[in-house]
Formats: sequence, structure tokens, C-alpha cells
Amino acid sequence: MSTPVRRIAALLVLAAALALLVALSRAPWPRRSDHALLRLSWSGRPERIERCRELSDAELEELPAHMRLREECEGHSARYRVRVWVGDSLLSQDTVTGGGLRGDRAIYMLREYRVTPGRYTVGVEVARTDRVAEEPSEAEAEPESDDTASVPLDRARRERQEHLRERLERLPPSLRLDTTLRVARGDVVVVSYDPIRRRLVAMSGSEVGER
Repeated sequence: MSTPVRRIAALLVLAAALALLVALSRAPWPRRSDHALLRLSWSGRPERIERCRELSDAELEELPAHMRLREECEGHSARYRVRVWVGDSLLSQDTVTGGGLRGDRAIYMLREYRVTPGRYTVGVEVARTDRVAEEPSEAEAEPESDDTASVPLDRARRERQEHLRERLERLPPSLRLDTTLRVARGDVVVVSYDPIRRRLVAMSGSEVGER
């Protein structure tokens, strides 16, 4: 199976798992409550913060043939600040990172907040706290000659494109949801992450608007 096909399959599996997670999280409460529930239920892989440099020809010659990559990168998985508002009240602020010893596995966020029935403006923000240097665009990084279209991409450019594809599969640097909801007794409002559209979404049986 080719690499693009594996990526598409992985995204479809992630989307299916997310749909199942949301369906389970919206299961009815065992008893009627006087309150409604705002539930954060999402997952996503953290971005990889890297510092890369281009190896010289001499450095490449010292490496085994199967390890010769023009760019050498080192780094760590990003941390994210998660904040939740209802109206003007900040309900929580957390700093999260990925699972595993290296923090490079998916972040699983599950938080619940009890709210009284009514109409609310709900805000959820997920923002990367690690700063990275601004990367030049592909056009700036590699000027193209007149016959570029007829020349195969060199290895360095292929590596950069691979890094770009990997970044697109991870959480964006910033996510923000602002939505107005009307909730009744016993309602559950679920805020989750859509990996296909790369945005936060709110699901509720009584949603009245989003901006």
C-alpha cells in the first residue's frame, strides 16, 4: 500500500473513531438532571516542533546510504493551551501534550462542565504554546528555473514536501470555536475536533447558531 493511500486510510479510521467517540459521549444520562452538560471530547496528534539544517555533501558521505537525508531535524512534540469559556466566565485553562514517553502520541481531551439550562455563548480555544521560526514558502525557499516542470523534484524538495504532509496530519497551531447554544435540562453539548476539516465543532440537539 502506497504512502498516500495509507494516510487517507489513517484519516478515515481516525474520523470513524471520532464519530464513535462522539456517539458514545452523547449517550443519554441514566437519570434526568436539572443541569445541562458541556463536554470536551476530542483527540489529535500534536505538532512536531523541529529545527532542521541542510547537511553538506561531506557530511552525507559519512552516513550509510540508507540514512542519507539532505535535511537533519531534531525537536519535540508541541504543547497546547486549552481554554473554555461560557459567556464571560473562564471555566478552565489546561496545558496538554501528547501521550507516550516522547509525547508524540495523540492528545486525548475529555472534560465536563455542568451548566444551568439557558442560552449561552460558548468559546473553546486550543493554541500551541511553543514558538517556531517562520518557515519560508516553497517558492521562496527554492527559486524555479524556466524548465522546472520537466525536471524531477530533487530529494531535498521531496523531503520538505513530506514534512509538510506530516504537519497537515497533526493539530494546527491554533483552533478556536465560538458558538451560541440553547441547552435544556439533561442536554449534552459535545465539542470535538474534525480532523478532515481541521476545526473544532459543537454538536447539540438545540444549537441555534455559530459564528
